[in-house]
Amino acid sequence: MENLKIAIIGAGETSLLAAKAFGTVYPVIVFDPDRSKKAEFDENGIVFTDQASELADAGILLMTGSKRPAYKLDALSDLCRIVGMHMKKGSVLIFEAPVYPGTTEEICIPLLEQHSGFIAGKEFFVGFAPSRWQSSEAQRKQGKSRKVIAGQSGPVIDYLADLFTPIHDGGIYKAKSIRVAEAAQLLEIAQREVNIALMNEVAMSLNQQGIDTHDVLETANTKREFIKFEPDLLGDRSVLRYGMGHIWCKGEQKGRQVAQRIIKKLIQNEVVIHEARITVLGIAKQDETNSAPEAGVLELVSELQEYGVDVQVADAQLEQAEAECTGGIFLTRHAELLPAVSVILAVPHEVYRRAGWKLFEPLLEGNEGYVFDVKSTLERDEKPEKVTLWRM
Repeated sequence: MENLKIAIIGAGETSLLAAKAFGTVYPVIVFDPDRSKKAEFDENGIVFTDQASELADAGILLMTGSKRPAYKLDALSDLCRIVGMHMKKGSVLIFEAPVYPGTTEEICIPLLEQHSGFIAGKEFFVGFAPSRWQSSEAQRKQGKSRKVIAGQSGPVIDYLADLFTPIHDGGIYKAKSIRVAEAAQLLEIAQREVNIALMNEVAMSLNQQGIDTHDVLETANTKREFIKFEPDLLGDRSVLRYGMGHIWCKGEQKGRQVAQRIIKKLIQNEVVIHEARITVLGIAKQDETNSAPEAGVLELVSELQEYGVDVQVADAQLEQAEAECTGGIFLTRHAELLPAVSVILAVPHEVYRRAGWKLFEPLLEGNEGYVFDVKSTLERDEKPEKVTLWRM
């Protein structure tokens, strides 16, 4: 695979992680028609282009996309048309975005053949490799997963195995077919989303009874067969699409419900809500490769503001990127935060976890008040005496 160049198509959620991984072994270029995405890759020393003509230099074309099965077929078809018009003979295309089983072979390959004039399996080759790109943080928490690969034929699968082996030390698994790999990816996502949705409901119910969800999870985890999923109350709304239907899986209106519970807790402690100032820490997704805001946190902030609360939002990840607003919410730099009656740790970025309780006392009026740790990341045993901790 000497002199092999890889083009990553689409600057999506996983593109930066893929580019970093492949870039340790192969020359990499990222293509996306939207030039506004260039800065993020420039910051990481990765070549970015919005010129489709540059795809002709690449032997491998990795078609990335959303982590969740909400990928719009029109967008994927448009990329296939662009790639088809510019790819060179002998190229290997690898699809990895979640799609309905059969999409790669029934929709993508015909489009590539139509716009390239090449014949699949003879003049270009296609594989499918469900996205398994993990940030260093995710690897520490979840461990390294095996890389699933599938292809049109045995030689294609073997080629993909040689391609991915140097960058996936979790191992390689060869699926029986492209359709099997597509279906397996949807099943993985569905299982995770449904279980998180269940845990969200459990967490809200336990909270009403004054029971700490993570205490329950630790206790239940003593059973060998127990599968430990955690709540994601402020995560994005995820949609699983089957044909024309869809299922909301998690995050739907949970941000508003969390805000209402916070307001209720403060009222019970005789806090005058319309005179209160609350600081929200973390609004961008916890994945360091994605600066988009969590939908649940946007809902949380909006609901707090509707109660008349003075809300100030800070995010260490966005501050480092010099962002001034996100999702229609203006950000406050950490050094400019005013003392508040309460601090909500909404998205526990690494800098917040490392700082621990030393971060929170100066943010509270008189070094005392209420800290709402939505994802239960702060150590309870180290809590300052004057701070009241609430978590789900």
